[in-house]
Amino acid sequence: MAPEAAAPGAAAAATTAPAAVSRFDSVGHPGGGELLQSAVLGPDGRPRNVRVWLPPQYAKEPSARFPVVVMHAAAPRKTADAEVPDVFEGIGSALQSGKTRPFILVAPEAPNGTAHPCELVAAAPAAVADDAALRATVAASFRTLPPGPASWGTLGVEGGAPCAAAAGLARPDLYGAAAAVSGRYDAAALTQTGAEAPAGSAAKLLLAAAKADTAGLDAARKLQASLKAGPGPAAKADVRISDNVQDYTPDRERLRLVRQAAQFLAEALAKAS
Repeated sequence: MAPEAAAPGAAAAATTAPAAVSRFDSVGHPGGGELLQSAVLGPDGRPRNVRVWLPPQYAKEPSARFPVVVMHAAAPRKTADAEVPDVFEGIGSALQSGKTRPFILVAPEAPNGTAHPCELVAAAPAAVADDAALRATVAASFRTLPPGPASWGTLGVEGGAPCAAAAGLARPDLYGAAAAVSGRYDAAALTQTGAEAPAGSAAKLLLAAAKADTAGLDAARKLQASLKAGPGPAAKADVRISDNVQDYTPDRERLRLVRQAAQFLAEALAKAS
């Protein structure tokens, strides 16, 4: 998943919605990178806040294009970094270790209308997974690699984990890898989601939880088993479980889990590209 030399127009050409360059304003420098924010149209046609974190390498390598990871939020009208404020430190730490190649993190505001947006994935997983306006705007506004499974992935932590799992299972033709951290899952609904994925593509999914999170690990194993026994593309999903993280506090464990998820996504997308 190494940055590649810029190819004019390549990113915009690969999108499925009209490209729209938005003005993104800088709002901070967490994790050694730069955090920007703008209003971008959502799937319902209404503007919503989108935050974009650029890794330190983005400014240092002006001719390079970068992979993208979309991070899902669990609360309406919030971006994921508001729920997981240490996410940038986790990713920045992974980059500093030298084991993770840089990527751009995109955090769109979750839709309103329900207290738990990720519970909607059982009813309409494709609506969560396919956000054409977001892909087009990010690809037109930043030096990204073209949207597609070789360079775009998805991430969810705790309440956002089911959204990431649904996105990866529903559209492996759009997202080459998905990482779901400390989540609780509707195994039957997500298995059906995986079964209805486009033919000819196989999802790559990491389900990670702390060693002491017995409920989270149980939910992950049930989803893994359900997918393996599921029909069609569901059974072809490459599902890995991480159960080895333990630390002194839940916050430190979450930081390590985010770092692990970043490493998984970087490695999976590097192989895809």
